[in-house]
Order: sequence, then C-alpha cells, then structure tokens
Amino acid sequence: MKYKKLLSNCTSSGSDSSKAIVALLAGLAVGAVLGVLFAPSSGEETRGLIADKADDLKEDLKDKYQAVKDRVASGKNDLVDLKDSVVDKVKSKAQGLSDEFKAYKEDSLNAVKDASDDANDAVQNA
Repeated sequence: MKYKKLLSNCTSSGSDSSKAIVALLAGLAVGAVLGVLFAPSSGEETRGLIADKADDLKEDLKDKYQAVKDRVASGKNDLVDLKDSVVDKVKSKAQGLSDEFKAYKEDSLNAVKDASDDANDAVQNA
C-alpha cells in the first residue's frame, strides 16, 4: 500500500502534479506490456501483436504530425495574406495622403503667387 502514500505525496499541494501524471502513464504502459507478455499466446503471436500495435501507433503519430504541419502551413498562409492586405491598405492611405499634400501645396503656392502678384500690381499702380 506504499503506492497510495507515494501518489498522495505526488499530488500534494507542495509537489509538482506532473510527476504524478508521468508516474501514472508509465505505470499504465508497463501494465499493458506485462499484460500482453503474460497473455496465454505464443511468444511469436505476442511479438507480432506488439509490433502491430507499435506500427499503428507510429502511423497515428505520423498522421497527427502531418495534421499539425498542415495547420501550421495554413496559419502561415493566412498570416501572409493578412500582412499583404495590411501593407496594401497602408500603401493606399499613404498614397492618398501624399496626393492630398501635393494638392494642398499647389493650392498654397498658387494663393501666395496670386497674393504676390496682387501686391506687386498695387505697388506699381500707386
């Protein structure tokens, strides 16, 4: 019954609960392997069963890895598209501001030129 004390120590508030989870998973794995090894099957059948399960696990892991890889690639493409959209909007707004500034500058220069011409005409007529 020492395992109960060990589990209670691992799950106490002052201890890291990940130790208990790792211990539990390790115990389950060892129990499963021992259960298969002591099953009333021949060694060859048992080894074949273990190999088949290992292959299934490997394939599942490959599939999950590929799914995660695809999700990351999709997320990357979405971020690239978002970046391109934001850059296009910023460029468009900057171009609009530049055009407005050029028009304002031209209007201001024309107004100063007109005022200068009016003042010059007034001086010459006086």
